[in-house]
Amino acid sequence: MMETRRLILRQFQKKDWQDVLEYGSQEQVAKRANFTPLRTKRDAFSFERVLFRDGVLALEEKSSAKVIGNIGAFEIIKADGLVEKNGREVGYALNQDFWGQGFMTEALAALCKLERSKKTSFLQARVYADNLASQKVLQKNGFKFQGDREVFDVFQSNKKILELFYVKMLVQKEERF
Repeated sequence: MMETRRLILRQFQKKDWQDVLEYGSQEQVAKRANFTPLRTKRDAFSFERVLFRDGVLALEEKSSAKVIGNIGAFEIIKADGLVEKNGREVGYALNQDFWGQGFMTEALAALCKLERSKKTSFLQARVYADNLASQKVLQKNGFKFQGDREVFDVFQSNKKILELFYVKMLVQKEERF
C-alpha cells in the first residue's frame, strides 16, 4: 500500500466491485485503457480478479473512500518471447468523472517511486495518439516520446490507429572507466 496527498494505492478487495463496474463500464475509459467495457457484476468481479492477479493497484480517493481507477506495472514480453528483466510497462485507467484533476499524474509519480525502489531500470508506456490527456500524464512524470506505430483498433478491427511509445529511465547505468 502507498499513499499520496489524495490517494491510497492498494490491492483490490471484493467490496470494490461496484466502483470497478462504474469506471470499467465507461466507453471512453475502456477504449483508452484497451479493454472491453464491463456490463455486469460478474464482469466486474472477473476484471477485478485479473487486476489482482497481475498486481494492479486500486486507486482509492482518500476523501470519499471510492475506488476511482487502477494503475500497474507489467512484465514486458520482448519480440523474441522472453521477458525484459530490467523494465516494466505501465498501464492505468481512471473513472472519467475524475479526469483532468491530476489524480493519474499523482498515482503515476507514486508508481515510478515504487518501481525505482525495486531497482527497475526503466518504465515504458503505450498510448493512442488521440489520448492527449494520457500523453500529458506521462510527460509530467518524465516519460520521453520514443516513436509511434499503427495498430488495429480494439473496437473496430478493420481500422488502424496511431499508438505512441514513451519511456522513462529510473536507474541510470554507472559509467565505468
